Amino acid sequence: MNAAAGLVRPGRPLGHLFELRGWVTTGDHVTVHIGRQVAEVRPDSTGAEPPGTTGLLIRTPGPVPTGRHEVVVRAANGAPLTSAVVEVGRSGDEEPLRLYEIDTPKAGDNPQGDVVFVHGWVLLDSRAPSLVEVLVDGGEPVRARTRLPRPDVADHLPDFPDAAVSGFEARVPVDLPPGADRALSVRVRVRGELSGEWTSEAREVVLSNPPAEEADLALAAELAERTRKALARPRETTDPRHLLVFTHSLAVGGGQLWLQELLDRLATRHGWRITVVSQLDGELRADCAAHGIDVHLTSPYRVHDVASYEGHIAELAQFARGTDAAVALVNTLGAFPGADAAIRAGLPTAWVLHESFDLADFAYQNWGPAGLVPPVRERWLNTLRAADRLLFVADATREMFLPFSSPARCRTIRYGTPMVARGGRVSERDRRAARRKLGIAEDTTLLLNVGVLEPRKGQGLLISAMDRVRRAHPEIQLSIVGHHPSPYGLALAGFTERTGLADRVDLVPIQRDPAPWFEAADLFVNSSDVESLPRSILEAVCCGLPVVASDVFGAREMITDGHSGWLFEPNDADALTVALLRALDTPADRRRTIAANAYEKLHGWLDPAGYAAEYADVLTELVKERG
Repeated sequence: MNAAAGLVRPGRPLGHLFELRGWVTTGDHVTVHIGRQVAEVRPDSTGAEPPGTTGLLIRTPGPVPTGRHEVVVRAANGAPLTSAVVEVGRSGDEEPLRLYEIDTPKAGDNPQGDVVFVHGWVLLDSRAPSLVEVLVDGGEPVRARTRLPRPDVADHLPDFPDAAVSGFEARVPVDLPPGADRALSVRVRVRGELSGEWTSEAREVVLSNPPAEEADLALAAELAERTRKALARPRETTDPRHLLVFTHSLAVGGGQLWLQELLDRLATRHGWRITVVSQLDGELRADCAAHGIDVHLTSPYRVHDVASYEGHIAELAQFARGTDAAVALVNTLGAFPGADAAIRAGLPTAWVLHESFDLADFAYQNWGPAGLVPPVRERWLNTLRAADRLLFVADATREMFLPFSSPARCRTIRYGTPMVARGGRVSERDRRAARRKLGIAEDTTLLLNVGVLEPRKGQGLLISAMDRVRRAHPEIQLSIVGHHPSPYGLALAGFTERTGLADRVDLVPIQRDPAPWFEAADLFVNSSDVESLPRSILEAVCCGLPVVASDVFGAREMITDGHSGWLFEPNDADALTVALLRALDTPADRRRTIAANAYEKLHGWLDPAGYAAEYADVLTELVKERG
């Protein structure tokens, strides 16, 4: 006799862990699949089974996400015998399903340094939450970065579409001097779209900031004095038009491309001879060569112990002294060893700070939980104080660093973009041509995000918002230009597949020239949680695109909510969704007016020739000040 089976279909939604009743012909073995999970099955008669059959009790082996799921009973050879669709979800006043783990810190941990790093994963009512906040001892909540890759969670919860991007992390700086300890409580607060709010229990930890080692302090002083004596003799000659540049990298990236464009203009239009020192090579070295810019490659800056740091600074300072450069320009906060070397070599120094990070947070991200050893950290702070000019691209970043310098030494010089030549609009002919080139239909509303895929850019949050916005605007499509096969990029690619967005979200590889996407788009979205002055927003404005942007640092200096764009709170999927709906629900003619308002506000400083001239003036001024 052929095997047969049946299921008792429930008449109401089931919980995330549930049982089903069924039956199978006596003597036959079956397996039951609920989604991608293999259920637990055991004989359990109720007396209501058909004659010649055995009753079954079917249990989920783990939580099942909210939604409709097929339950399939299969014979021993794998052939399906019967199936049923069940609805899983909350009923009545039932609490939403909370699945989570706070990996760090554990209760009783003793983290080192002056930053509490909190990371883990969470699913609230089956989905990644809209907002995760970290609270340390009742201080101001810190919004965690969300939608981070968690392949381990995806392996454990294969039916949960957001499991692979359920991670979160936050770094909370604590004002704790070296040598001090502090007991702290850490909690995580989570909010979901329809699931309300939940706060974890507090975890008690003791944060310890290691004291400076006396031997390190003595060694730092001794080596610094040796370097000072070695550099004490006067330089024979200097060229007042020779600029020495220290930077972190010549690979393609926002800060690097900005520097390259600036140096090209300084060399070709303002008559500067330029030498670049970089710790990392990259394709921009060829651009330097094309404009007659010399490049010296050095090893990565050695910041992890006093002897290596001081030795490298001495070498860089000797190199600087060996040139006839009259002034130095340092690019990015992490290139501080270059600034230290230039200052010790006696060069007037301008330092460009793009990064809008708390220093403790920046140190944690770049040099690990312990940050920098105290003598090297002190050199970092002293270099900020000693630099002749600290230059910024946004006033908000300037305000952030004022405590480390003085107002007279701090200046904002906003950068522009060659796309200013488009005059704040793209012709309909160019728009249609760009869409044909990219294969985008005329009736599609195209949202655009441009930026290398990385967690701080918030592209995962943007994809989550798309999943909700498309319900009201089924004609929308999102192109994210900047994909590469990093863990984050791969996780987002899988996320779009699992959420059924593969036909709505296009992850485009990094493009040296993303102009066709700007020409084809209807709306630009910047979803970053940390930015100073996003160049991509400038490019969008030059192309007549209305902008939706997270309300961070320089973005709020460019966009006025409701007048020249739309702003939303960062790291908040609900806020981003609302901002997108506001923009998309705005009539097309009003969107054009909003884009024109943005161009009118910004066009006065969008020409790159303007900021290159300002830099030329600053560098010339520094040379004259030193005589």
